Amino acid sequence: MEKKVVFEKIEDLIAHLKNVMRTTSPLRLQKTLYFLYAFYGATYGKICEEQNTENGRISEMSTNYPKKLFAEEFEAWEYGPVIRKVYTDNKNGKYDNLEDNTDKYQDDEMREIMGFIDDLVGTLNKMTEFDLVDRTHEDKAWKTKFDREHKYASPTIDSETLINEYYEKLNAASAI
Repeated sequence: MEKKVVFEKIEDLIAHLKNVMRTTSPLRLQKTLYFLYAFYGATYGKICEEQNTENGRISEMSTNYPKKLFAEEFEAWEYGPVIRKVYTDNKNGKYDNLEDNTDKYQDDEMREIMGFIDDLVGTLNKMTEFDLVDRTHEDKAWKTKFDREHKYASPTIDSETLINEYYEKLNAASAI
C-alpha cells in the first residue's frame, strides 16, 4: 500500500525541526511547517502524479514519494496559517522534550526528503518571524480563507489549493 504522507506523526518532524531551526518559537514553528508542507507538496508530492499522467503511462523512473508531508490541516489565523493541534500541544509543553528520531528514515527517498527539509529550513532561518508571516499573507490559499471582520473564525485552508498554488509558482519561476 502506498504511503499517503511522509510523517505519520507530525511530532517526528517537529522533533527534527527543533534541531535544525535557529529558534522554535510558536510562530516560527507554524510558518516553517506551512512552507515545508507547501513546497514538499508542490515538488516531491507532485512527482508521482506527473509520472502517472506523463503520456498516459507510468514513467521508467517510478518513485513512491508520498503526496503530502503530513496529514494535519492548516487554519487561516490572523498571523498566517496554523495547525491548531500543534499550536495547542506546543503551548502545553508537549514538544519540550521531543527526541529527534529521524535517523530511522534510512532509505534513499527519505534521506533525499530530509535533505530537502534541512535546505528549506536553512533558507527560512534567514528570515525574521514577521517576514514569514508577511510572506504567508501573500498566498491566495490563506487570503481567500481569512476574514479580517471575523478573524477568530479560523477556516481550514484547502491543502490541494495550497499545494497547487505553490506548484504554479514554482513552474512560473522555472519558466523565467
